[in-house]
Amino acid sequence: MGREAGHLAFGIGAACHFPMIIIPEMFNKTSVTFDKIIRLIISAMLKRKILGIGYGVAVVSEGVFHFMTNEEILSSGINFSYDEHGHPELGNVSKAHIFNVILQNKLKEIKVSIKSRPVELGYELRCHSPTAFDLMYCSLLGIGVKHLFDQGLTGCMVTSDQKGDIHPLFLKDVEDENGKVRPRLVNMNGQKAKMVFEDGLQYLSPEDYEAAKKYIPNPEYYDLRKY
Repeated sequence: MGREAGHLAFGIGAACHFPMIIIPEMFNKTSVTFDKIIRLIISAMLKRKILGIGYGVAVVSEGVFHFMTNEEILSSGINFSYDEHGHPELGNVSKAHIFNVILQNKLKEIKVSIKSRPVELGYELRCHSPTAFDLMYCSLLGIGVKHLFDQGLTGCMVTSDQKGDIHPLFLKDVEDENGKVRPRLVNMNGQKAKMVFEDGLQYLSPEDYEAAKKYIPNPEYYDLRKY
């Protein structure tokens, strides 16, 4: 999947019914900026206030950073270290902390009193105890390696379909012209993504504008559908 893709944030947010899920794929008609991301989080916060719900979670995919320009990342005001190519080393800082600092500054600017706390979900997620599905799936993949090896197949990955049948996925079939395997991004036109983003999230929409004016003068600025 790759760090550029939003599958994990999308899956976690959808399963837990988070009011706001932010992944890079949702910005398929506009550029990714801190301002837009913060506006989406504030939109969900205001929607929850209108609904009388005093808590909530917004999950933001790490992948959004991979679609930002270096200039946009540096505009966050965070002091980064840099790699040999001059790019900010994102792995050395908490992305959740960056978003929370910018969010709190914006909330103070628009005079909306809501507390927020950053939580970084990292490698510890991979250390969770395996479920029965995980154990069975990994066993099938391990057996599949031997199965494909005995057939003399190489240059491929082992896959298991929903029935448990093993199939090879040849790298030449998924490589681009430079021999690189591109990440499989979340399909924003798929039914699942449309259901979650159109009906599962909570953010300001035209019918909320009047109620939202109790907190801000320009609620349309925080409407996800605007961009």
